[in-house]
Amino acid sequence: MGSEQLQFIFSLFSFVGVVGILFYLILTKVKHDEQYESVGVLESKLLQLENRVEELENNIKQKEDAPKEESIKEKIIALYEEGKDLVMIEESLNIPRAKIEMVLKFHNLKKADNWRKSVD
Repeated sequence: MGSEQLQFIFSLFSFVGVVGILFYLILTKVKHDEQYESVGVLESKLLQLENRVEELENNIKQKEDAPKEESIKEKIIALYEEGKDLVMIEESLNIPRAKIEMVLKFHNLKKADNWRKSVD
């Protein structure tokens, strides 16, 4: 083998080595970019979960601070018997209208049953 052939073989190996290194660098860069995007997605999901946890904790605190169910029913019935309108009861107690109507229906049914029992 002549010196020219050896130089050609060495330069060919060098070229293949440089191409391999470039290929490796490109693959590493692509993996790094994918991981960076994954980190961004995970951070946004983490923020969403933290917000959800805060909402749930606030809901728990509100439920603990809210008066008991029976006292709410009694307040609704008392206001209704005083002659208050459903809208006024809804605004004053901050309770949905459907719930107020349900409580009043059951109260009226219970009152009707008590009346029937007293007549019998």
